[in-house]
Amino acid sequence: MPGTVYAVYNTFAGGSNTLASASTTIGVGIYRSVDPPTNLFDGSLTSRFSSSGNSASGSNSYAGLDTGFYVTLAQCNPVLIGFRFAYSYQNPERDPLTVTIEGTDCSDVELCTSWMLLYNGSTGLDTGSEVANYGDYQAITNSDIYKSYRFLVTSKRNRSNYVTYNEVQLFGYSNQTSTNSNTSSGLLLFFL
Repeated sequence: MPGTVYAVYNTFAGGSNTLASASTTIGVGIYRSVDPPTNLFDGSLTSRFSSSGNSASGSNSYAGLDTGFYVTLAQCNPVLIGFRFAYSYQNPERDPLTVTIEGTDCSDVELCTSWMLLYNGSTGLDTGSEVANYGDYQAITNSDIYKSYRFLVTSKRNRSNYVTYNEVQLFGYSNQTSTNSNTSSGLLLFFL
């Protein structure tokens, strides 16, 4: 389960975070206040996260790029091995098509500059837009535990005011042992 999730913009793989702000209007560094990043982990395919990034207004090719979120996990310190994005339920032109995923153990994630690139590729939404459904599962080659993960959108389907997606599922496993036994848990599905 996530402990915290924050929206970022003007952020690049390997760099520090620039936090985005909630607003009711389009602007640089804005995510829609009615579409906060916590919606990505509420289990609903009809709520969404929308971010404009470096775009001040209007439909264009770069609105929402280099945006995303970082999430700090509240429990179990999982090894992330895959993910699925859900399509934007109203605006297919806003679907993110490619993403970078990084992990870190920084205690201050907002100021962290120590990110390990784990994935650079498809979100699984490139096969076409399916309303209220998940895209294809994307595997990550990873065997390391990180406290926090960062997802950054690097391309989208078409010109739009925002990048929008409805849900993110993370797949992983934990090597932690319980206090009652010496066995480690098996494959877990994380609905963050």
